[in-house]
Amino acid sequence: MKNKLILILLIIIQMMLLSGCWSKKELDEISILSGIGIDKIEEDKLLLTMQVILHREMKIESQSGKRGAERPTQNVEVTGDSLIEANRNFILQTGRKGYWSHVSVIVIGEELARKGISDILDVLERDHEIRQRTLILVAKGKAKDILMGETIDLEVVQAYNIKDMIKIAHHDGKSVKVDLRNYFLMSGKDSYSSFIPGIDTIKKNGEIKRNIELKDTGIFKENKLVGWFDDTETRGLLWILNEISNCVTEVKYPKEKNDFVFIEMLRSNRRIEPIIKENNLEKIILNVSASGKIAQSNEHVDITKTKIISDIEKATEEVITEKMMRAIKKGKELNVDIFGFGEAIYKKNPKLWKQMEDYWEDIFLSIPVEVNVNMEIKRTGLISKSKKSKGM
Repeated sequence: MKNKLILILLIIIQMMLLSGCWSKKELDEISILSGIGIDKIEEDKLLLTMQVILHREMKIESQSGKRGAERPTQNVEVTGDSLIEANRNFILQTGRKGYWSHVSVIVIGEELARKGISDILDVLERDHEIRQRTLILVAKGKAKDILMGETIDLEVVQAYNIKDMIKIAHHDGKSVKVDLRNYFLMSGKDSYSSFIPGIDTIKKNGEIKRNIELKDTGIFKENKLVGWFDDTETRGLLWILNEISNCVTEVKYPKEKNDFVFIEMLRSNRRIEPIIKENNLEKIILNVSASGKIAQSNEHVDITKTKIISDIEKATEEVITEKMMRAIKKGKELNVDIFGFGEAIYKKNPKLWKQMEDYWEDIFLSIPVEVNVNMEIKRTGLISKSKKSKGM
């Protein structure tokens, strides 16, 4: 009996070891995609620019350590009345199914974004093959031009380079970072407002170059692009969202000398405080506490003098306040609460929010917002006073 049990156990183990993967896909049956561009074209059709990884070129590079003669990716353009149809038309041109699981970025064209992307998002949210951590961007122009363009040649697959650009720029406080999951959470809130980082081709002397760069932030309402935040407004938005982890702030000091000090942020924390009295919302206060160090000084700064350090702290507070207020002003112009004010009211007083949520758009436009910033410079460096550089 004991031997029979051992035999059965060995057979089961052997079956587990010999079993294959039921959902396996051979490389000669699929095309692995790294990036997708989606544009609107004539007659409300969609144009998909699908960036395919060329395995042969990648293999040449991995084996020889040198890049092959051809680019490691190829862009395939397909059209269709819907995202699903266009994606399936990819098979007609390539004889292979597009594999979306390795897509790192999806770029939406500006014209399509202004018309609305609800149908696109519905497909992206339901398809199990598409990762929710895929980054999403909006082009200032055509998505096709972005995937046809070039980034700095640090990553062999261009879409992966765009992903790296977003991550680093967000860490440095220069761009927002939004993946599909983030976007679904934002657009599903009561304000129906959201944002996506912008990307554009570099223009020089009126001519469009092949290079691309992250630029501005696309602001969406009910899944339609309604406007843009510029670089300053984007930095203010990141301060309000409490997403400033490491950035350098340029501060004019002393003002009368038109010289600058650069402050590198070490830590920051933001708190939204709705002021409610007698069941009425009086105003919203944004309290920010931050600390940093002097990354670059000038000849007018003597770090041994406490008053000078205090003046620089106040000047830094003014710069941060101005950026946040500019973002709030632009948000009110576009009538989009992308700052989380409504959510903060709900958390503090759910009953009051229930009364005002249907009228929040009107209330948001008129509600006063106050910004209080407390900046502390903790590190000044060993050089007490910088010397002015002499000309050659």
